[in-house]
Amino acid sequence: MDADAAARRLGLDDQTRDWLARAAEAGPPETGAGIPPASGARRALAPLGLQPADEDELAALWPDASWPEELLWVVGAMYARLAGDLTRGCTDRPEWPVLVHAEDARLRCAPIVALAAAAPLVQAAHARSGVPAPVTAATLADTGRHVAQTRAMFGRSGLETATWTALHFRCGLYELGRLQYEPSRVHADGAARWYTRERAAALGPEFAYGAPLLRIHIPAEGPLDAAGVAESLARARTFFRTHFGADYPLAACSSWLLDPQLAQYVPDASNILAFQRLFTPVDGGAYAPGDADVFRFVFGMAEVDTGRAPQRTRLERAVVQHLDDGRHWRAPTGWLRLD
Repeated sequence: MDADAAARRLGLDDQTRDWLARAAEAGPPETGAGIPPASGARRALAPLGLQPADEDELAALWPDASWPEELLWVVGAMYARLAGDLTRGCTDRPEWPVLVHAEDARLRCAPIVALAAAAPLVQAAHARSGVPAPVTAATLADTGRHVAQTRAMFGRSGLETATWTALHFRCGLYELGRLQYEPSRVHADGAARWYTRERAAALGPEFAYGAPLLRIHIPAEGPLDAAGVAESLARARTFFRTHFGADYPLAACSSWLLDPQLAQYVPDASNILAFQRLFTPVDGGAYAPGDADVFRFVFGMAEVDTGRAPQRTRLERAVVQHLDDGRHWRAPTGWLRLD
């Protein structure tokens, strides 16, 4: 079995075939649990923080002798990719195939199976760095949020955000309380807008391109309360200095939650505006578009459709009104200093 044969039998597109071919080049890891047998499915799934219905479905369709060879090969290739990236210290975000539209639930859930199988490798890597077990548990359990979000958005099991979630399993992200942190460096591409090189250099060495920077991400769970945010920010710099010997004096966030237009719709004392005030906006740069992110995180919708969006809360009504008025949401970047 190879990528061409697997893709042909499963009806996968050329992009997915090429991804699988690259993943398979890593080969099986020399050590590691591999894909556990069906009898160990629930134990393997436990670290992912799945909702009961999602765990039940994953356990029921777990790989066994009934799976065709090509599906077993795909799961093995995905596991090999995760194990290889972890071994090589890869912390970037190589794109994963989006399989959420596949009719076969086993294919849709193949990335989740691979992540579950790789969880012990991540736990061991964290332990070697002295990362506290609660941080490891919280980081891996973010998977369950995204599996639940996929079901809410598409009405079926799977993991639409495998590219994002795989970052956690390459030791490329850590959840510290209310916020998540991605070790990175100053750059300006995609949603991560930044100053021009000249302006950044003038602001100081910590702003210069290539300087260490923590990217802040906000899990879509619970209120963005000020106390929880403050507690998380207070931990971040010491956490990375203690466990990885790396110092990050600055953190940055690129999010629709930093859109200053929100001040027109939400109370001045809201958690959202309190969060915005923590950051200094990056001036002089274009905003990343934010409509799709707002619909994903406010409504749990995969497409921007104001006609189908509920309007139960002040924020939901504001999102719809803003777009119906012919305006758009943005995803600015802001930065703050870490103590």
